[in-house]
Amino acid sequence: MFNTNTFHNILNVLIALSASMIAILLATGCTQLADGTLECSQSFVGPGFAAAAVAALSMLKIIINIMRDGITGLIKPQPPVDK
Repeated sequence: MFNTNTFHNILNVLIALSASMIAILLATGCTQLADGTLECSQSFVGPGFAAAAVAALSMLKIIINIMRDGITGLIKPQPPVDK
């Protein structure tokens, strides 16, 4: 059977790292140039700080999951939902 909990946690990490980093940079004054690079001279937050903040928040989510369910809880199948 497909382990949706593992897939869910992998997606959470990927989404948090990719979408949040770009959103934070764009919200603080960075612009994305036509070639895909970010120009951040107008931003009060540097790209390095934004990347570190995103990484810290993502790791916090994973740590909370580990504290709640243990390390094996990241890959074990979820129990059925009671209706």
